[in-house]
Amino acid sequence: MKNILAIVEAPDRAAPIIDAAAAMALAHEAHLEIAVLTPGPVASPALVPLGAMYVPDEVMVRDSKANVAAVEALAMGAHCPVAVFGLHDDVAWLAGDLRRSRQIADLIVIGTAVTWELHWLRRRVIETLILSSGTPLVILPPDRRVVRVRHAVLGWKPGPEANRALHDLVRLLEPEAQVDIVIVSDRPVQAADDQSGLEVRRHLGRHGFLAELHHLVDREHCEADALQQFAIEAHADLLAIGGFGHSRIREVMLGGVTRAIIEDARIPVLLSH
Repeated sequence: MKNILAIVEAPDRAAPIIDAAAAMALAHEAHLEIAVLTPGPVASPALVPLGAMYVPDEVMVRDSKANVAAVEALAMGAHCPVAVFGLHDDVAWLAGDLRRSRQIADLIVIGTAVTWELHWLRRRVIETLILSSGTPLVILPPDRRVVRVRHAVLGWKPGPEANRALHDLVRLLEPEAQVDIVIVSDRPVQAADDQSGLEVRRHLGRHGFLAELHHLVDREHCEADALQQFAIEAHADLLAIGGFGHSRIREVMLGGVTRAIIEDARIPVLLSH
């Protein structure tokens, strides 16, 4: 990794994510870019993306410059090359603005909901970038860092998204890292899933990693909770999953692992699509 993009919205909540992204960039001798999003005012966060209030563009520009300056001050102590840039727009359009302006990075870093004021905007940014950028994205809780990945959990369900997560994870792992491959089901694992998991273990072994395959039959918890609980109890540095293995409409209407993780990531999570 030589180019890491961190995305923040509220400078007064962004310090932990900026520090964590800077530590990761330093460890990998990478450049860190920080995108500072400044949405236009809204009548209430509960109404977003509706309820946008008009302000003159010069006011938006002024607010964006102030937010960029605040983030630059937070990043001043970083020991890696840092560039900060700002984007401002109506809250409904900011995710698209970001997608069009800066897509090329080795990794995108974004905080959990507590590090943002407008949770809808954060979710929209994550979903847009996962589906359109082709870049792996790490969600970081404010009290966690991912400097070196020596132990990871891979949530496995055969499909192109899981394959992408596997390849992205390999790029992040330290030599001889430990990887727990976890298949979660509400019924006994089928032979085809078991064979697929064994192929993943063999692939990771050829890369020199210590891989173990685990089958979890859990009828009480959703797959996202089961994976996170396993990773927490295993003291893993990172949980990796494929993002939006189902259609986005199905995720929104019926729920899914990706959406549940986006809403409530309790450990660092790598999402790939």
